[in-house]
Amino acid sequence: MSPSQERSSSAPPVPGAVPAVALLSLEPWDDVWRRNQHIAAELVRQGLVERLLFVEPPARRPLPVRRPVPGISVVTPRRTLPKRAGGNAAVGLALRAGLLRTADLLWVNDPEVGATAVRRGQPAVYDVTDDWREAPAAPREVRRIVRAEDRLARTSATVVCSQVLRTRWQERYGVDAALVPNGIDASAWRAPAARPLTGPGPHVGYVGTLHHERVDVPLALTLAAHPSVGTLHFVGPVALDAEHRARVEAEPKIRLHGPVPATDVPAWTSAMDVLVCPHRITPFTLSLDAIKSYEYLASGRPVVATPTSGFQHLSAPQLCVTDTDGFVTAVADWLTRPPSGSDREVGTWAQRAREFRAAWPL
Repeated sequence: MSPSQERSSSAPPVPGAVPAVALLSLEPWDDVWRRNQHIAAELVRQGLVERLLFVEPPARRPLPVRRPVPGISVVTPRRTLPKRAGGNAAVGLALRAGLLRTADLLWVNDPEVGATAVRRGQPAVYDVTDDWREAPAAPREVRRIVRAEDRLARTSATVVCSQVLRTRWQERYGVDAALVPNGIDASAWRAPAARPLTGPGPHVGYVGTLHHERVDVPLALTLAAHPSVGTLHFVGPVALDAEHRARVEAEPKIRLHGPVPATDVPAWTSAMDVLVCPHRITPFTLSLDAIKSYEYLASGRPVVATPTSGFQHLSAPQLCVTDTDGFVTAVADWLTRPPSGSDREVGTWAQRAREFRAAWPL
C-alpha cells in the first residue's frame, strides 16, 4: 500500500501536505481547454497537488487511460445504464468504491456523478461553473440536477466562478462560497501573432461554443448583414440545432471555423477588428463567467458584449457592454475608430489555481 493509500484509508490528509486529487469533469480532456483543464494543469505544475486523476464524463465505450500532462491521468468510466435510469448516479457509486478511494480530495464538476461519489468524511469541493438548473433542459433532467446539488451542498465546500452563482448559492443553501473566477494563460498572451483570416474585412469574431441557447442567433445574423461588417467569424465548437445551423450557414458573410486548440486562441482573437459576445440574456447566461470575457480583454482588441456571461461585471477602455438594440451600432462604431489597446490587468490561471487550492477544506 502506497503512502497516499494509507492516508486515504486510515486517516485524513495531514494539514499542509500535498494532496492527491480526483476531478469529476463535465467535459472530456481535449485540445479546447476549459476552466478545469487550465486549473488542473497549473495545480500540478506548481506542485500544489501530488497527482491528479481527471475523470471524464461516463461513456458506453470508454477510451484508454491517457496521460496528456505529467502528473495527470485521464480516465473514462463506463456507464451501463441511461441517465434517466440513474446511470450517472450508479457511476458515482462505482467510482467511490474503486478509483476514488485513494483521493485525498474530490473536485466535483459533474453534480450527478459527484453527488454519489463523495464518501463519508472525504474532503470535497463542488466547483459550480454554471447554474445548470437554469439551463434549457427537460424537467426530469432539472430534477436530477437539483437533487444532486442539494446533496452536494451538504457534503462539499463550494467554489463558484461567478459572483451571480455565489449569490444564488447563498440564497438557496446558506453557503458562503469562495469566489474563484476564470483567467488566462499569461504566457500565451504576451505577444501573439495575428492569424491570417479568410473573407473580406473588417473582421468581427466570436470565440467559444456556438450554441443557440447562449448565442442570440437572430442578433448575430443582423450583425453579419450590416454593411460595416466584412466577415463574421465563429471560432469554436458548433452546437446549433438543425434550424439555427441552416440559418447561420445561409449567411454568406459568416465563417464557421469549428473548434481550435486553446494555444491558438490568442492568434485568432488578435486578428479580429472587433470581438463580440452577442449572448442571450437569461438566468442561465447571467450565471456564466465566460473565459472569453478575460481573453477578449487580454487581446487588446475592441469588444462589444451584451450584459451577461461575466461581461456585465467588467470594465475596460475598449469594452462596450450594451443591450441588443444598441449592439450592431456599437460594433459599427468600433470599426470606424479602433482603440490603441488595453491596459487592464487580467488574472492568470496560475493565480486562479493558487486561489482554488486555498479554498480547499484541507
